Amino acid sequence: MTRARKGVIQVAPGIRRLSGGIANMYLVSDGGRCTLVDAGTPKDWNLFATTIGRIAMLDAVLLTHAHADHIGVAERARQETGAAVRVHAADAEVARTGKIGKTEVGVGKYLLRPEFYVTAFSLLRRGGTKIVPVAEVATFEDGETLDVPGRPRVVHAPGHTLGACALLFEGSRALLTGDCLVTHNALTARDGPQVMPSAFNVDTQHALRSLDVFSGIEADVVLPGHGLPWTGGVGEAVHRARGAGPS
Repeated sequence: MTRARKGVIQVAPGIRRLSGGIANMYLVSDGGRCTLVDAGTPKDWNLFATTIGRIAMLDAVLLTHAHADHIGVAERARQETGAAVRVHAADAEVARTGKIGKTEVGVGKYLLRPEFYVTAFSLLRRGGTKIVPVAEVATFEDGETLDVPGRPRVVHAPGHTLGACALLFEGSRALLTGDCLVTHNALTARDGPQVMPSAFNVDTQHALRSLDVFSGIEADVVLPGHGLPWTGGVGEAVHRARGAGPS
């Protein structure tokens, strides 16, 4: 099973993946400054602070979506560094309030899956079951190129959440897909490109349709919110995710 391996690893030019074992965070370095893409769980702070070296180097925290296991250290980073925290406008209210809406289905269908209990225990242990609200949140929109280290382009791909996005770092030839497209299923343990399980999505069919927005994107590596990097091409990742279907 290839859920996120703990620790830090270089995954693309100027990009390091940080993982406490649940969700991936990515630290993008450019010209001595840094952007953090996704903010893990609250217990991931030491991993982040140790990796960046000097937290004053942080310019921005970009959230691919507003879920507890991706927002964890965002507010602390904002308070300690003054870095702007940004998310798609459709997820901004959730990030500010911590009030998340209903998902497509409940978790009952996964209760016979051992991976469900692994994930649930890990989230509880790392404080990743409830959103830590971010007091000040700026927003971005689809197609916008962000003036932060790495200068990513926003690719809106809703379905997991209303504001779920990927970020294309063209200089590093890396597509950071958050939970729009992952390579490990946190409830079934299935590996390979796929959308998130229905218990975590607002609309799984919408998430599958949103994969169309990745067509034509050229990148050497797909860096997901859960699982290991995918180096088999964006098109092939999309093809396999469609084939995997809902879970």
